[in-house]
Amino acid sequence: MIATDTLVSFFLETRQHTETICKPLEIEDYVVQPIVDVSPPKWHLGHTTWFFEEFILKPHKPNYRLFHEDFAFVFNSYYENVGKRVIRNDRGNLSRPGVAKVYDYRHYVTNEMKDFLSEEISEELEKILLIGIHHEKQHQELLVTDIKYILGNNPLLPRYNDSFSENTSQSFQQKWI
Repeated sequence: MIATDTLVSFFLETRQHTETICKPLEIEDYVVQPIVDVSPPKWHLGHTTWFFEEFILKPHKPNYRLFHEDFAFVFNSYYENVGKRVIRNDRGNLSRPGVAKVYDYRHYVTNEMKDFLSEEISEELEKILLIGIHHEKQHQELLVTDIKYILGNNPLLPRYNDSFSENTSQSFQQKWI
């Protein structure tokens, strides 16, 4: 098993990196879905949060209270055995929840996870947590790709930011867990 503090750090760093990717965006950039193969950044933020709520907090944290009872429908993707979902090509039609509410959701679930992870967890839960962390890392890659498509198809050709580096592998320390 991995040390609890290492897991918590890995979890928190991953969650923060997702938000760092979104930091340069304008509020309008979060909602755009120009084609079915691109998901809005707001949806990625909510979906990766939903994973931790659905597969760790709901079933394993006693007395856990959902942030919003309908977010499972909004942010589920292909987990049909978990419940119904918004179809993929309608993600960009969702003006609500607003971006601020999605960030509130992320912070709520992240804090609940920090609290939950303050106690030692089973090997089975550790595996689910690691799947969730790597699932979020996969969405970070998708998020960057989707943002490139969103901005690249805007006729004003906005820059992501002035200091963006195409080679992100040099921007972040690589390490084994």
